[in-house]
Amino acid sequence: QVASCDGKTLMLELLEELPTGSLEEGSVIDLTMSLSWGMYKWLCLVCSQPSERKAEIQLLDAPMFIQRRLDPRVGVGVQADIRTVRSAVLGQPHEAVVADLSHGGLKLEAAKQLRAGDVIEMTMDLSATLITFSGKISLMGRVVMAYPSDRGEETGSTDAHVCFLDGQHKAVEAVDRFVAQQLKCRWNG
Repeated sequence: QVASCDGKTLMLELLEELPTGSLEEGSVIDLTMSLSWGMYKWLCLVCSQPSERKAEIQLLDAPMFIQRRLDPRVGVGVQADIRTVRSAVLGQPHEAVVADLSHGGLKLEAAKQLRAGDVIEMTMDLSATLITFSGKISLMGRVVMAYPSDRGEETGSTDAHVCFLDGQHKAVEAVDRFVAQQLKCRWNG
């Protein structure tokens, strides 16, 4: 979270302690801010050696706007097991509903408490939709936006928009085939 801002210099309050050496003075990082219509991204430089919970960064460029939902999304409505990943450790799984799905990401409904920036693993069975696909797929993603859910039975449940992380070619290809089959069924039906 941004604790203070002085021109192009920001003081960040870290939401969790980072592993030693993962963020050092001189590191170049991306800073993102998610909004409902898109995401802004800045290239930043870490100005000083971060303390346990604070890091000072300098914005190196103007924000780049990344439009949301360039890829077609299809409604899914299947259960998924969600696990947060913190410091390379998987948390306990909990269920959420995958409301929609696209090449680049998905929307979760009624997930346990998630925050923008969380890295999560999502495992779902797309064969439950009766489309020619068998087996479960697991994908890693980053929560780009999270807000209170009115669908969950638990207090504090969230709906979240998640973008898939790079390097998951086979899993994303499976999602692409699924989305293409869903869209084809809509046009042929």
